[in-house]
Amino acid sequence: MKSKPSLEQAFCIVAILGIQDRNIPLHSHLVAERLGISTSYLKKVVQKLAGGGIVKTVSGREGGIVLAKDPKQITLLDVFEAIESETPFVKSTGLVSKVFGFGKESAFMQTYALKDFENQRPVATVLAVFAEAEQRYREQLATLSIGDILPTADHHPLQLDWTKWLTRHLAE
Repeated sequence: MKSKPSLEQAFCIVAILGIQDRNIPLHSHLVAERLGISTSYLKKVVQKLAGGGIVKTVSGREGGIVLAKDPKQITLLDVFEAIESETPFVKSTGLVSKVFGFGKESAFMQTYALKDFENQRPVATVLAVFAEAEQRYREQLATLSIGDILPTADHHPLQLDWTKWLTRHLAE
């Protein structure tokens, strides 16, 4: 599976917003500049995150982006699915059954005069292995919240206004 570049950017956006004071929206141009992407591209990523109920935008002069819920309630799976969707990694098109004639074992045995044929369905099993791997992958992503990975200060979640830091360190 190859993820979209926007997935890493989405994780960074959500992490930045997880630290951002919930009462102070973070200006999107500051986030875009820090990530090294255009504001138009940032808007596309933010739109997907908003569609997933992870962030919301606040309009106006003092507007920007904020988390839609507590970082402890946002899992890595939530972010993954907002960007990558819930589409399975590998989807069966029925080609394996068509090519290998599953369901037509007796005709296959008769054609090749096989007396002892055991159809283990090894090719079809490969698709099941991918499905199981994907299930485990998603389960693992669901075990960790954004709140679990954020920095702390004095054993409490760090909450600050990124604006001061981002405006001073944009050139770095």
